[in-house]
Amino acid sequence: MKKRLIIGMLGLTVMFFSSCKKFLETTPYDKITGEQTWNSENLTTAYIYQVYADVLGTDAWMSGYAHPYSARSEGTTKNVMVGTLNGAFWTKERAELMLKSDNYGWLNYSLLWRINSAIANIETSTTFSSEFKNRSLGELYFLRAAHYFVYAKLYGGLQLIDKVLTLDDDLQIPRSSAKETYDFMLADLQKAAAALPATAEKGRATAKAANAMIMRIGLQAAAYVDGGAANSGYYDKVIQSGEALGLSNGGTQLSPYYNMFRSYETAVTATEFILTRERNKTNTSLYDVPMQYQGLWSTGKFSAYAKANFPINVTMNFWGMDGGSWPTQDLVDDYLVSDVDGQLKSWNNASYVTTGKNVDEKMYFSNTKKRDQRFYATILYDSCMYFNNQVRVFFRRDGNVSNANSKINEGSVQEYGYQSGNTENYNSSTGYAMVKYFYDNIVSLPSPSDQKLDYVFSVLRYGEAYLNMAEAYLMKGDFANAKKYMLPTMVRHGGFSESSVNQYLNTLSGNNWGNSLFEAYKRERNVEMVYENNDRYWSLLRWGMRTSGGLRDGAYVGSGFVIPELQGALRGIRISRDGKSYSFFEDNNVVGEARFSAKRYLMPINETFRLKSGVKQNPGWE
Repeated sequence: MKKRLIIGMLGLTVMFFSSCKKFLETTPYDKITGEQTWNSENLTTAYIYQVYADVLGTDAWMSGYAHPYSARSEGTTKNVMVGTLNGAFWTKERAELMLKSDNYGWLNYSLLWRINSAIANIETSTTFSSEFKNRSLGELYFLRAAHYFVYAKLYGGLQLIDKVLTLDDDLQIPRSSAKETYDFMLADLQKAAAALPATAEKGRATAKAANAMIMRIGLQAAAYVDGGAANSGYYDKVIQSGEALGLSNGGTQLSPYYNMFRSYETAVTATEFILTRERNKTNTSLYDVPMQYQGLWSTGKFSAYAKANFPINVTMNFWGMDGGSWPTQDLVDDYLVSDVDGQLKSWNNASYVTTGKNVDEKMYFSNTKKRDQRFYATILYDSCMYFNNQVRVFFRRDGNVSNANSKINEGSVQEYGYQSGNTENYNSSTGYAMVKYFYDNIVSLPSPSDQKLDYVFSVLRYGEAYLNMAEAYLMKGDFANAKKYMLPTMVRHGGFSESSVNQYLNTLSGNNWGNSLFEAYKRERNVEMVYENNDRYWSLLRWGMRTSGGLRDGAYVGSGFVIPELQGALRGIRISRDGKSYSFFEDNNVVGEARFSAKRYLMPINETFRLKSGVKQNPGWE
């Protein structure tokens, strides 16, 4: 660990100098010293900007903030099938194939050294103004808590490092308890909320960002530390921070859902975002965002029917389907429908299922947009226009973007004598593709690296804050307030009328698995937050841990609730060639169906690292 600290210091020098060059061109970057840094507001700000980039850009597959993985890690749930039937890619976590030899990351000691070093130098500075010191310290407290939360979700208790360590310190630091770890993060955020300004330049934390992060972390703490008890003080902290954000005014802070995720020009001006991370087109291509290169009609055999009815007239490359993360029917089923009588219903209970003439009218209602508006901003479905309206894509049997290896094209060998359809790995295996976080103006180019673009990642936004407030009240048993804070996203993002939402919510009650209000809340949170920060996975674990009773002395209180949404096969849709009929199928890629056991509430710490560092392994992974 002493070696790690030294390497971290050397890494700091390289990263710090590279960021300083952008801010101060008058001094050779290899001549800047630490003394100069802590006597210059410009250099200190540059230093903190690099910390932002490293914390928010953390590439943890299961729990990052604003990295392509944070959108693509949905494959740890049954919301999507990751990859294809030919390849597993990153789905081992879904299929319960994790081992203690796996490495899901741990605290970044170098990064913590940089944060703690900055805090110590800024606190003792006699050069900086009190305003600059307060803001800088507030940002660093915010970032330290944000970094810890990435790994607290994975492991529970962590090593708490709140000072600059030297080679004379005992670096065999034991893990603190989950409670101590969550309290450490929340204390940092409370200091940040008191020190940060109300408004800031894009990409920098504010008091609102600190309060929004308190809400996110507080819910997880309530479940893991207190077992989700109604009297948990963590729920009170969530509600207090929600009140500080001004969430009681009916959702006026919410922006149109489509605008936040489907266009840079509207995303960059969306007032709903509390904190974002932006990428600039000077160094960003499709490889750096969730819009990944895909294949389209590049290999395979196509029937005469397909060639005549589903042609492709653009270049043979495209992207926007998220590295092969295909939405499942499980996710699509969560989008409600406004029926002819004005009532909100699940789509299979709506009258359109029996009155529609084709699959589009029965399920997607694309002409009348009767489904939750977030569906159309998130899911690419059969017969949609794509690529800035260059081409119409068909996920149906013999369609131009349906995977030949999927049950979508089952029976083609018997009919044609060969496996019909696209055998390229990157075509839909479920009948859907993801378009949330995909910008509509993107066109097909020969190489994805040629497509440069500006891009906005959401880190914190008001939509989540409203639902966090709803969840705190729900878990406390205050169902009236829970419904009050569920309503804004359903109205302003879902596009439903306030009266229909109230009518839908009025008859619901209960906050346990299977209770109608809790099930409605799970559904609403899923369609609101899908593809953001792997929210679905961590929410399911949070609710399951509440049922399990939390942690005590590093072990589970109960035997562990098995989460039903993390069990079983994945579901897709098979639409007929003529688009008039459909059926559902169950399938999985090569890693198999979703499985869940209680030991997953805390992930395994890499055994090689654990033995060197002396930290205790999590229960179930010994």
